[in-house]
Amino acid sequence: MPSASDDIIMNIKSKFKTKLLFYLLGKQSTLGFTLLELMIVMIFLSIFAAIALPNLVKQAGKAREVEFKHAIGTVNRAQQAYHWEKGFFVQGTDDADSIRLLNLGFDNSYIDSYNIVANSSEATIAPTNPNYQQDQTRAYSGGAYYDTGSYSVIICQSNEVIDGIDAPLSDSDCGENERLR
Repeated sequence: MPSASDDIIMNIKSKFKTKLLFYLLGKQSTLGFTLLELMIVMIFLSIFAAIALPNLVKQAGKAREVEFKHAIGTVNRAQQAYHWEKGFFVQGTDDADSIRLLNLGFDNSYIDSYNIVANSSEATIAPTNPNYQQDQTRAYSGGAYYDTGSYSVIICQSNEVIDGIDAPLSDSDCGENERLR
């Protein structure tokens, strides 16, 4: 007849066997990902990148176009203010001198040259962007005009991606380009 200690040992062995079986049955035999799973993830990432990258480039180009419009508008307003105070538009020895005389200070890392031209009745600006193809930006130009006590401004935009366009022909004529204002 088994003793009480034998009963306890059998009970412990039985519990141990049960726990061991549950452990072995629940254990994962493989760890990590299969090659097929990794390839599927790579394909999805490639598709998402192909969709997102052109949008990202377009958004960067749009942001740079806003910088061009901002620069032209700033120069136009400064030319008007200068003409109102002094009676003539600013024409410096070069673009940097004109911007200095207008007391302007803004980032021009995307604008190669401003091409500021002024006479007694008008001041035009036609900036150029040497990275227009990479940036996917259209070109802009603008002008501030004075006629018998009245000021007017114009901003023109090219119809396609290009490095620069000619200055406006008048306060209402952008030539073959689109008038924004």
